[in-house]
Amino acid sequence: MPDLHVVSFDRPWPPKYGGIVDVYWKISTLEKLGVQIRLHYFDYGKQGKAPNPWNQIEAIPYKREIGWKSQLSIRPYIVKSRQTKALWEALNRDNTPILFEGQHCSGWLKELRKTWPDRGLFVRCHNVEFNYYHRMAKASSGWKAVFFKMESWRLKKQEKELGYASALFPLSENECSFFQKWSENVRWIPPFFRDSDERPFVPQNTRGNRPYLLMQGNFTQPNQARRLNDFFLDFKGFEYDLIVAGQGLDKTSNAGMRSVICIPCPEEDLLTELNKGAEAHVLCGEFMGGVPLRILNALASGKPVWVNRELALGSGLEPWIHLYSKASEIKEGLKTTVKLDLTDFQTKYSNQASAGDLMQAIGLSKP
Repeated sequence: MPDLHVVSFDRPWPPKYGGIVDVYWKISTLEKLGVQIRLHYFDYGKQGKAPNPWNQIEAIPYKREIGWKSQLSIRPYIVKSRQTKALWEALNRDNTPILFEGQHCSGWLKELRKTWPDRGLFVRCHNVEFNYYHRMAKASSGWKAVFFKMESWRLKKQEKELGYASALFPLSENECSFFQKWSENVRWIPPFFRDSDERPFVPQNTRGNRPYLLMQGNFTQPNQARRLNDFFLDFKGFEYDLIVAGQGLDKTSNAGMRSVICIPCPEEDLLTELNKGAEAHVLCGEFMGGVPLRILNALASGKPVWVNRELALGSGLEPWIHLYSKASEIKEGLKTTVKLDLTDFQTKYSNQASAGDLMQAIGLSKP
């Protein structure tokens, strides 16, 4: 019997986007500490093919119930489509604690509490989800905007079911007070990511080419794509190349820019090489709630990190990053940038420490 069930909204590997980074590195850290995990995840084609990276973890895939039945439900689509009979049956085979990743996976929470009054049922709150979908609606148009607006309304109504959890673990320290209206037991567990213990700092440019800045993101999101195109317009006269890596780069407008290299959907090994060789990291987008995990990943490299104000403000990471509004500000700043002290950052955001806090909160043996 496992020590812990983890229910993930997507297959956690490879850790290429947003909240799935937190899920992946959380499981990796807990496995190293000897926690026996049974992973339940929904695989619906968003992640590319890749083998299970964990030898000691049983990973069970499920199919989302997509289509009109879930779309027309009063319950949020992201919740209803994951509220499957197969998952219900699997979670009722023992009394082991369960960690639900996000409101997405909380569909059976109320029924499980009625069935198992004393069972440990925990929710990792990746965002205030209805706020996130409200922002997505504002950044979209047409039928997508309509869907996001409706989903925001449904998520707000269903959110009260989080009160059936034994405890809530927000990703963002700034959102703890919000979730306290649903639970008296709210505990901040910092985000898990590829921290400095997993990625030693290598200062050399391992590519052996011109020095370069690295920008990573999920540019399928409208706000990131828009900010990226604006950045290109102002990226002139730099002594550095700009390497942009991530999803959704097929619609970017960098044609004719010799100093800009776009790498769509890079593999993890290539991303590791790019991170090691970058002179600095540049990120763009808009703050959508939670914690922008790509800022954490960039900070873990030990290199300077430049983040546009719209993405940075509200993240809680402002003390360790450099802010910009236009690309030209980075060009001037790189000449005079003072390296920021990351000691406090590395103390506050440590996978090992966060895993210990999580194990204690769930009731598992602390390492």
